[in-house]
Amino acid sequence: MTSHSEVLPRELAGERILVVGGRGFVGSHIVRALAAAGARPQLFGPPMAEDRLADISGAFDEYEGSIESRNSLRDALLASEAQAIVSCAAHGVGRLGLMKSGETDADAAMEINVMGLHKLLDSARAANVRRVVWTSSTVVYGSSASYASQPVDEQAPLAPTTVYGLTKSLAEEVAAYYARRHGMSVVGLRLPLILGPGLWYAGAAAGLVQLYEAARTGTPYCLNSHDEMIDLMHVSDVGLAVLRALQQGGQLGHIYNLEGFKACASDLVAAVNRQRPRAQIVLELAAPSMLFPLVSGAKFHDDTGFEAIYDLSAFTRAMLA
Repeated sequence: MTSHSEVLPRELAGERILVVGGRGFVGSHIVRALAAAGARPQLFGPPMAEDRLADISGAFDEYEGSIESRNSLRDALLASEAQAIVSCAAHGVGRLGLMKSGETDADAAMEINVMGLHKLLDSARAANVRRVVWTSSTVVYGSSASYASQPVDEQAPLAPTTVYGLTKSLAEEVAAYYARRHGMSVVGLRLPLILGPGLWYAGAAAGLVQLYEAARTGTPYCLNSHDEMIDLMHVSDVGLAVLRALQQGGQLGHIYNLEGFKACASDLVAAVNRQRPRAQIVLELAAPSMLFPLVSGAKFHDDTGFEAIYDLSAFTRAMLA
């Protein structure tokens, strides 16, 4: 496995980058990647109960506020003198996952995921930032059964079946509008299922988080899951993808699929058992409640050179460490 330190671009050295949601699960790893690349992250968002960045305190500056407030955004951009923005903002309810949070409070999901991005892009336009990178999701696609040819690329039709997927689909339209109307460089990255250290909410990955925790502690565990192939990505690879989008000097598209690696539940269990031969992990098959199409990340690779570091084996080692 290639280490992140060997592939991080250095062109961001000294650049001040506002990270909206920088204390969240994905956002905190983006902050780490930016700091490792020599940038000076400028965190923006509400206070969080858990501090995921205590070990690198001093490597970033911070501004408290909400993406729902134009004044807070304006003040943070003015004070931080940010040259670029990364947004991981998304509506969440307690420890529910993002999809469950959307179903729980659709109005709040619309306000933050759609109108929040609109206000952020409007503020970015006024501040003349050079690029905005934001996180969308592969749940903008519909049911896997609706796509005869897979993996799907960015030309595949969107057909969200969840409130969260709907908000991300609408947000993509908002981002495309700002790029088209105002000539802004706005780059959306559709994230697949993301796992890694610091995942604190119980979303779609909850069963897998419990799987790796059981294997680490030697606790017997039965994973109740379907055995269809899905897209997975280690959260550190999201940080690397954001760096690639920020450091790319040329023009980029307004939306990209991100691809980590593909595996089914039996692959994950087998990989754990290979690395922890004494682990008592078994798979109990269940019908999938929701299944999305596999995606191709070829376009983002072609435009930026991004290639995920974590394959199944490296991912398993990291999750068991």
